[in-house]
Formats: sequence, C-alpha cells, structure tokens
Amino acid sequence: MRFQNKTSVSTMAIRQWAVLFFVFPAAVMAGAVNWQGPAGMTIKSVHYLKTESMIIEPAAQLNTTALEATTLSYPVPPLAGFSPLIVITTSDKSGSDEDFEHVLENGYSGTPLVSPVEDNFIIGIFDSGAEVDLLAGSSAAALGLTGDKLTGNPFPIGGVGGTIDADISYPVGIFAAGLGSIQSNGQLNPNYLVGHSNVAIVVSPDISCDTGESVTGVIGTPFLSFYTTVIRNDYTRTINIDSKDICSPDVQILEQDDPSIPEYSHKISMNLSGLATTSGYYSLDFLGDMTPEFPTLLAAVPGSLPTGGKFIATLYVLEGQPGPLNVVQPMRVMVDTGAQSSIISPSMAANLSLPLEGDFEVDVCGVGGTEPNVPGYFVDYVKINALGGALEFSNAAFVMIDLPLQDAAGNPLDGVLGMNFFWNRNIVFQPNLSGSGFLHVSDPIPYGNADFNFDGDVNLIDFSMLASAWMSDSSDAAYISVCDMHLDDLIDFKDLQAFLPHWLE
Repeated sequence: MRFQNKTSVSTMAIRQWAVLFFVFPAAVMAGAVNWQGPAGMTIKSVHYLKTESMIIEPAAQLNTTALEATTLSYPVPPLAGFSPLIVITTSDKSGSDEDFEHVLENGYSGTPLVSPVEDNFIIGIFDSGAEVDLLAGSSAAALGLTGDKLTGNPFPIGGVGGTIDADISYPVGIFAAGLGSIQSNGQLNPNYLVGHSNVAIVVSPDISCDTGESVTGVIGTPFLSFYTTVIRNDYTRTINIDSKDICSPDVQILEQDDPSIPEYSHKISMNLSGLATTSGYYSLDFLGDMTPEFPTLLAAVPGSLPTGGKFIATLYVLEGQPGPLNVVQPMRVMVDTGAQSSIISPSMAANLSLPLEGDFEVDVCGVGGTEPNVPGYFVDYVKINALGGALEFSNAAFVMIDLPLQDAAGNPLDGVLGMNFFWNRNIVFQPNLSGSGFLHVSDPIPYGNADFNFDGDVNLIDFSMLASAWMSDSSDAAYISVCDMHLDDLIDFKDLQAFLPHWLE
C-alpha cells in the first residue's frame, strides 16, 4: 500500500560547475506553516490529501501499514531533517600572486572588509554538498564583496528552472563559527571563528524563490574539508536577528585533532579520494595581474585545474518483498549536510521498479523559478552500514530529481543523503582527504533543550511555559520559541512528547 500526499517545498543547493541550490524544509503537518530553512528559507504551506492517517510523523518508530509489502520494521525518518546554520564573515587576508593554495586560519586573521567584525556577519549554512564557498546579493555586499573585490569573471550557477551568472572574487579570507559565537548583546565573538584565507569565492546576485525565500551564504567543501564539525541536535541554538528568532542545532567547527570531538556509536564511511588541497586557477591579464578564472575548489595539487569533490557514502535499498529476484541494491550517494531531505535519481528509482506516480509531490524552487509536482517516494527499506552497527530505516522519503552528480571517475551517483535520516541524532562530520573519512552518528537523542528558562532544572516552571504556549504558532503572541522543541513553528503534542523524557532532570 502506498501513500499519496502533496507537499509544497522550497529547494536550493550548490553542485558542480553549474551550481545548484537545494533546501528541503520539513513537512509533517497539513496547513499553513512557517518553517525555518537554511539561509533564511521558509516553507509557507503544506498540502496533504484528506486522509489524516497518511501523515508520516518524524518521531514514528514503525508504520506497519506502509510496510505491508515487506517483513521489515525500523524507524521511519521524516521527509526533512535539520539545517546546520553558521555565522559567516570575511577579511582582506590573501597571499601573493604566486600563491594558488588557500591558507588554513585557526582564528580570525586579517582586517575586516567591513568593520567591525563583531557587527558584520551573516547567517549561512554548513553545506557539505557545496563545492564552493558562496555569498549572495545583499549578504555579499554586507560583508564587503563588491566593486574592486570582484574579478568580473562569470561563473554559472543554476539548477531547477535555469541558470544565472555569478562572479568570482579576488582572494580574501572567509571565516565561520556556530551560532554559539553570537553573544547576548547580538555581537559576534571573533574568538570562535576559524576559516581559510587566500580564497576566491563565488559571489552571486540575490537568489530567491518566487515565495520570497532567499540564499545568504554557504560554506562548502573547500572550507569544511579541513576541519571536523560537530552538529548537536540535543542542544538547539536560538538567536534573534532583526526581531526574528533563528534556530539551529549547535555547530562547532574544530581542528581535526581537537580532543573535545565526541565519540559516537556509529561511523559511516564517507570517502573523497585523490584530492589533498584547494586551489584557484589564475590567468595573467594585460596589466600583469593574476586574476582567478575559477573559484577556490578542491584540487590534487596547488596550481592545478581545480575539479572540486564530493563526499560519497553507500546506502542499501529495497522496495517490496525481499526474495531471490528482489534483492537489496547499493545506492551511491553524496553526503549533503545542506540538504534537509534526501534525493533519488530517476535511474535508481527505475532500478527499484518504483511506480510512475509518486507517493507525494513537492514544488521545487530553484534559481530560475519553481517546478511544481516533483514526485517523491517512500522507499520500503534503507540500510546504512557503519562501524558500530548498521542504521536501518523503513518507509524512507526521497524526492526524485535528476541531478548531474558524478564521482571523481565520472561515474554517476544515485542521489543525495540528506539530514532527514539523522533527525534525532548528533553527528560529527569528519572528512579525510587522503584516506577514510567518517560521518559519526550518535544513538537517538531527544529533540531539544527542555530547560526553557535555562535555570539548570526541568520542572514545573518549564512545564508551565509549555502549557502557556500550547497550540500556538509563530504568528501568535502566546508562542514561545524555546518551547518549540520540534522546530516546526508550532507547539503541540510533538513538543510535549520531546519534553517528557527530560522531566525533573
């Protein structure tokens, strides 16, 4: 038995030479919503068919109706998971004309392009699916990436609906930290920043959907490949920017040998082979100046043509009753912390003999506009092998999009592993450019911090705050953002369910 529902989802991401944007806000309740996505994106409405039982709740551990075709029963991931948001800022730190390689900076270095650095930052996304660092529109201007900081060399970005020409910057420094670096007075504490300098980044015009969602900035593989990043869903950061609460799992970008990096129970193999550095590719102009022809990307050696790179994992998937003629199939995917939902390619969908008509539909918003009625499917069984034991799922949601994704050898990939599979876990993103990298995954954890008044105890005061905000949404005066443990802009039974395990802690 399959389900039919329709979900309106905004989608944006950065990929390959033609850069794509994908953002999948969560879809678990029908009606008007206002869900926060990465880089300020939101989804305004969700449309389901009338049968209420069709709704797949993220916290569901088993949906036997959806698994009639199999004998398997495992946790059911939601359509969309979390979005790791970060602070991004810039400096003038660069190298000489002969320096093609970036320089890692384990603290803020250089002079701010717009001073002071404490007041000049944006909120962007930590995106392992992005092969460049990017700033867009007004956010780029706010951080000083305008005028003589730009080369005028075009770099096409696009995806669903078309492409636009972005620009390549002259080398600068770009830095990031988790939202915990924002102090109570709203200023950035630069002591938390890490980054890299001598970097040519992509600077685009404003990128927005026709519903008003927009991209601000992205930290991609040229940056994040050289750090280990801890993303904690058990500790939510909430900051207020321009009278708007912005929520994200706690993000810490750390040196790769930092002793504070936690150990989690599962380690998923995540490989990116053959690339060991970052590089720009420069040409000599008529004045004798070296000008970047490509943005800084992962490369084999400094000065070589940069090719970028992807972090790749393998899923094992099954649709229908297992048997001699219907076996579990490998599905090679890109690991993408910037995609809240997961993607399946049309060819992989065909290998699974999925029907022409999807189980649900989404409206996909890209640079060139909105593509409606994109099909999605609930795949009966997904297994992710890992040190410490495999992770297994039932009725896992995938959106079917034909992305131009390939590995380093030019072999096509079968889709994208988004963060919906890890909605209730902490993760550590631990790349290794010369060997085996891992995505560390914790045992399941509750959704958020139940100590709503931050007094160190979860007690009647916290419960009364939850009760006073009961059934309110973000447009209501009664809404209290810290009580929204599920981060869906609605305080309801899901938040109560997440609150109860913490009682009297």
